[in-house]
Amino acid sequence: MKTFSRPIRNTIVFGFVFGLAFIPLHMLVGYITDGATAFRIVLWIYLSVYGFFLSRWGGKRPLTIFFPLLLLLILALMVKSTSAFLLLGLVIFSWMRSGVCFQQSLTKILGVELLLSLGGAVLVAWFSPHSILTWALGILMFFLIQSTYFVIFENSDEEQVNMDPFEEAMMRAEKIISY
Repeated sequence: MKTFSRPIRNTIVFGFVFGLAFIPLHMLVGYITDGATAFRIVLWIYLSVYGFFLSRWGGKRPLTIFFPLLLLLILALMVKSTSAFLLLGLVIFSWMRSGVCFQQSLTKILGVELLLSLGGAVLVAWFSPHSILTWALGILMFFLIQSTYFVIFENSDEEQVNMDPFEEAMMRAEKIISY
């Protein structure tokens, strides 16, 4: 039996998990490197994990997001400005989501990506996170906003559930017998 995806629910769950794990993960990576680089590496880890699931939900191979994630890792290690990294990270995140995993036309996605990515970033910045606790809450809020992407672009019909052929045959047989 296949596990079917629920991207809206899972994005919200990722927000909670990433928000809760941010402080211990930041402290762990902080032992290896300085605080700003640890912050950028933790965000890269989060976008990598979420990108993997985006590729699975989009029906793509996880290898398709390798180049954007490699570019983001290089930026995490090379760019010293956290603000510049966050802005470039949003661009790469939007590229992964709408350009690689869920390919849409540019005219269709440009406004939505601008609204969700920059809107989420502005909302997080409005709360002016200055400690790792407020950044953890900001990460949760950002993923809550990102879950609306699937509300906008998902088909209104129910998710496709891949049934086992034997279950499908049994349901047809029960339907025939009931008449």
